[in-house]
Amino acid sequence: MKRDLQNYYRDLRLKIRNADAQMFVAQLARKQEVNSAFFYDFVVNAEGKLMYVFWADATSRKNYKHFGSVVSFDSTYTTNQYDMIFAPFTGVNHHLQSVFFGAAFLLNEKTESYVWLFETFLKAMGGVAPTLIITDEATSIKNGIDEVFPTSVYRLCMWHIMEKLPEKLGLVIREESEFWKRMNACVWGSETVTEFELEWNSIISEYGLEDNEWLTKRFSLRESWIPAYFMDISLAGILRTTSRSESANSFFNRFIHRRLTFVEFWLRFETALECQRQEELIADNSSIHRTPQLVTPWAMEKQGSQVFTYEVFGKFQEQVISARDHCCVQGIAQDEGIKIVTFKTGASRVREVRCDTTTMIANCSCRLFESHGIPCRHIIQVMRIENQKKLPTFYIMERWKKRCKSESVYDEQGNLLEENPTDSLDAAARKKISTVRNKLEDLIQRAKQSDEGMDF
Repeated sequence: MKRDLQNYYRDLRLKIRNADAQMFVAQLARKQEVNSAFFYDFVVNAEGKLMYVFWADATSRKNYKHFGSVVSFDSTYTTNQYDMIFAPFTGVNHHLQSVFFGAAFLLNEKTESYVWLFETFLKAMGGVAPTLIITDEATSIKNGIDEVFPTSVYRLCMWHIMEKLPEKLGLVIREESEFWKRMNACVWGSETVTEFELEWNSIISEYGLEDNEWLTKRFSLRESWIPAYFMDISLAGILRTTSRSESANSFFNRFIHRRLTFVEFWLRFETALECQRQEELIADNSSIHRTPQLVTPWAMEKQGSQVFTYEVFGKFQEQVISARDHCCVQGIAQDEGIKIVTFKTGASRVREVRCDTTTMIANCSCRLFESHGIPCRHIIQVMRIENQKKLPTFYIMERWKKRCKSESVYDEQGNLLEENPTDSLDAAARKKISTVRNKLEDLIQRAKQSDEGMDF
């Protein structure tokens, strides 16, 4: 009954009063006792009050090893009953699902808080910083990133900025459908810097928004959040979509509530995380055991179905079909071993692919492979023009493969990064085996291009 549940929570709060934070940290300690790959750290002040706490379990740390090149960090979630900030790190796995890397509670949003958090996160992840980190807009976060992740590319979350836009406009414009249609196309769809700036200035002028300070500030920060300015950054596109941010918010909102104690939070958090991981296991099973329907006789489509996860293959197959149906070659030229192929698209854009005919590595002006890690229809068509039966391995990213997580992964102390480890070897032996296994895998990848290599 609802009343029974309310009474239970009332009794729980009375029981844990004055010991909630201590019980929470003790639970993290017990997790580490059970599995030495569970990482946590915390700081208390002189009065014994909890200031910061961070944790990442073995599966989260393993996920970071595979998918941590692009990280989303968010500190905008509703705080708990102690007004502490919940700050999770997330990414995208091989099924294009949101995946959890670790999280923290922080007492405040000062620069020193984020410096502590990022340093602790770096320690948990073996000293490997993300290539790209996307965050909400806050000077203290940027200061922390600049100090701890100086080599990481820093970008602002488009979704958070666009979510704030309605409240920054007048009532008349908020109800203007044509404005939203143009603004969304300008922000999300512009492919070049010139295209974005011309359309943005046109919209601002047409709707009389020249004096809107918030929009003026967003334009001054455009290189930090508009995709047209970072199309060349590897995989920057996989975290910028609205659906990705909504997905992450939907997950975290299951267990974030302003009135929750730490103990109540942990109960909800573990349940939600288990559900997220169950979804990944279901997707793993589908990718391994389901055979996608092929729509072309091309060998590279079949190759993709065998290598990519079901979800990534769907994106790849869209490009294969489009290459077959919509790739109209406009011209072909040769320049010192570089084949230059131009295409006319349905949107009246011209795409140019420059292909090194020796290595068969090509670059397309649409930048789909750079931003999403999936070869575009133009590159696929050029491979066919060059009579390539299969895609070069360069275009098959490890992170999108069905079995990308199958190998054992260890941390710096030799702990097996699995939720339920069964390895009884000592840490030094486990680390040595991990190193040898990775080198052997390297050799196999190099050798499999020829029978002679594999025989050797």
